[in-house]
Amino acid sequence: PLDWLPQVWNRLLDLSPYEQELEEQGVELYRYAGRAVGAVLPWRRDAVAAVLLRSPRAGEAVEFLFFLGEVTTAATPAPTGSVPVPLRLGPITIAKAELNLPGVDGSLEILAQAMAQALPQGLVAALSQAPEPVRTAITTVAAMFGIPLSQDGTSVQLVVEWQGVPAPLAAGAREQTRSPGGLSLVTVPLSQLGDFLSSMAGRALIRPPYIPIPLAVSEGASLVGASAFHAQGISGAGVKIAVIDVGFQGLAASQARGDLPYSLVTRDFTGTGIETGYYHGTAVAEIIYDIAPGASLYLIKIGNEVDLDNAISYCISQGVDIINHSLGWYNTNFYDGTGVVGDIVRRATAAGILWVQAAGNDARKHWEGYFSDTDADGWLDTELTFTASAGDNSLLYLTWDGWPQTSDDYDLYLYGPDGTLVASSTKTQGGSEEPTERVSVTLPQSGTYRIRIQLASGGPKKLELFSIYQELYPYVSSSSIPAPGNAAEALAVAAIHWNQYTSGPAADYSSRGPTGDGRQKPDLSAPDNVTTGVPYYAPFPGTSAAAPHVAGIAALLLSEDPALTLSQLRSRLLAQCVAMGDPNTYGAGRLEAAPQGPTPLPDLVIQDISYSP
Repeated sequence: PLDWLPQVWNRLLDLSPYEQELEEQGVELYRYAGRAVGAVLPWRRDAVAAVLLRSPRAGEAVEFLFFLGEVTTAATPAPTGSVPVPLRLGPITIAKAELNLPGVDGSLEILAQAMAQALPQGLVAALSQAPEPVRTAITTVAAMFGIPLSQDGTSVQLVVEWQGVPAPLAAGAREQTRSPGGLSLVTVPLSQLGDFLSSMAGRALIRPPYIPIPLAVSEGASLVGASAFHAQGISGAGVKIAVIDVGFQGLAASQARGDLPYSLVTRDFTGTGIETGYYHGTAVAEIIYDIAPGASLYLIKIGNEVDLDNAISYCISQGVDIINHSLGWYNTNFYDGTGVVGDIVRRATAAGILWVQAAGNDARKHWEGYFSDTDADGWLDTELTFTASAGDNSLLYLTWDGWPQTSDDYDLYLYGPDGTLVASSTKTQGGSEEPTERVSVTLPQSGTYRIRIQLASGGPKKLELFSIYQELYPYVSSSSIPAPGNAAEALAVAAIHWNQYTSGPAADYSSRGPTGDGRQKPDLSAPDNVTTGVPYYAPFPGTSAAAPHVAGIAALLLSEDPALTLSQLRSRLLAQCVAMGDPNTYGAGRLEAAPQGPTPLPDLVIQDISYSP
């Protein structure tokens, strides 16, 4: 058994001399303390076959290990009945969340179960000290559910959403920061995760952080009317625009090229540095600067919803007029504008800030429908697939109509081209948990992958599924706008390729409305696929590029007429759109703004003429 290894590993034969031959034979070796100490049993993943040191029959024992490679190890099969085979990752088996702790997201329970299964209590304080197969398995579980691990593997990062007055944290947890919305970003020692969850259950909602996704898959300035403003000397002067994004890599190079000014302000709420991570925010800022070069720019880096909430407080304190947010948030509501992220938008707009939001690029990466199970096998009848190459990343988000907490329990499974179970999310929803499942995985094979959804308990509900990186088959374009673009207060921007701007159609990936509660969205359209000077974003496709065109024009309008209220500014933007067709595709239409122009002089009337020498 694996839990014996800490006591006996130094009495076992080091199999390193046979490693290459054993692996070529198909034997999966188990390593402990830097040594290959045994072969994983195909029929029992929690045990290994090992050879004792100084055994008189050591040679025969090693030959037996070669025999293990000849044993047929069937891939985890696709489901044929109501009970799926659990996912196996090295020495651990990913089973259904067992504890059902009130208010605790099931993914955290599964990670705690995996830790308890792979590492006996007190064996290691940090993941870096664990055997390599254990490290790989635990980090895979954390990544699959989007649970941030510290770089050294000693802790996890969680969000505590207090239901009342915040209380002291238990089990070695430490609060990193707290937002005005009652959210605490907390680090918990990985070795004490189970104790922390048990001690906090029922006191707060505890989950992994929501993670924003850049909505990206400069000819646009003149298309939206910026040139006419510039001709009248209107540049956005006196207006403050914040770009809230996940990274501004290449910022210094952009400033050196003259694509961004040195006068801009930066603020990093992640603690990782403004220029680490993505180039995305830099490309967004370049578009705004191209349109409104006189505006004051604030580049703000975030990594989760706690950062976002704190960023809004900062924007309010700095007198920011406009926020551009070209990020999407998934599994934070039923795509109806409610929830934590929607509330953060409302806090900004209540302070008079215009929130310009990318509508999303998910028209072909989204499916929705009611759970239908005509053969009563417990699985969704609709077979959902996508095609990908080996090494690609896959990120799937599933939610259903049961917000904010539910007892209807669905599970999400991803099967590879050969029928192998590649990833699964089997959280337990017992009445105090959010209705969400999520998997993230690096795909092992090229081919067609199958997504299966099982109803573990409860009744049939309407489902929403998003695939962030691959197009789904079949896909449903309608209602594909992620948060916070589905909030009424956010000005959601669809995308039209710049070279088809006057004729259309909308970009095939541009997310469509209506919202989950039936409201029309997006609000308007702007060009994308425009040029920036930023690596990976030349050209820059996606609604991420469309939104900053609107933010820039909004700055010009406000610079021209500083007395405009938020409501008036929003109305003026929408009034300067040209209708293109379906409002749930284009909103009010493509933005073609124009300045009001100088106030004309009154007509000159000559009433009398006289002459004096």
